[in-house]
Amino acid sequence: MLFRDDGSEVLAISQLAHAWIAGQILRAWSENLGEPLLFATELHDIGWLDWEAIPTFNPQTGRPHLFREVAPAVHAPMWAQGVERALAAWGGHVALLVSRHGGLIYRRYARRGDEADAAAVDNYLAGQAAFEGIWAGKLGLSDEALNKETALLAFADAVSLALCGDLKPPLDLEAPGRDGETVRFRLAERSGRPFEFVLSPWPFREDVLIVEGEGRPLPAGGRFPDEAAMRNWLAAPRRAVFDSVLRRA
Repeated sequence: MLFRDDGSEVLAISQLAHAWIAGQILRAWSENLGEPLLFATELHDIGWLDWEAIPTFNPQTGRPHLFREVAPAVHAPMWAQGVERALAAWGGHVALLVSRHGGLIYRRYARRGDEADAAAVDNYLAGQAAFEGIWAGKLGLSDEALNKETALLAFADAVSLALCGDLKPPLDLEAPGRDGETVRFRLAERSGRPFEFVLSPWPFREDVLIVEGEGRPLPAGGRFPDEAAMRNWLAAPRRAVFDSVLRRA
């Protein structure tokens, strides 16, 4: 779960909703991309599905735990289960990209100081390396093709996190170009226009990209007095639609 604060309301946005927005970003790409990549981007956080339905409570913030506050010992097994679900439901190519995105996260960002966390990360990476080798071979996918797809998914993931309010611009990002070259991007928020962003160079077909999602409004003040109040909120039907705008720089 992550949180978007527009100054008047705080929205809790699930990892699955954030992934949906990442998919919207790649579906607008100027280059024709394969459906397995597009679909994998839309559901790359499938491992969080069960947790997002019943999130844990952080008494220090008075909110559900931010996804960054959840330890690898908890979410690494969830990621592995997400890969298994993707394989069972949609096949090897989608599952392979979900697996590789998890590996990228664990190699770059996961905290490894705690022994249980380090063991969970190592178990994930070892198990998924075997899985990825098998399925890349079965599908006949080259390292070059997989690296490009993995990098595009990671780019869309980072942009989506910014558009959902988690990563704070300006951001310097990278994505592969049509010929596999590395293209460097700059994402910034327009002054005085919350959640309206500019991106340079421009990688999309249209001049403006508007993404849309749905979140859960937090109570006034953006926090709950206790876990019971959070559980009651989770059972309530209230939702709110939000959008973010990307424009040429």
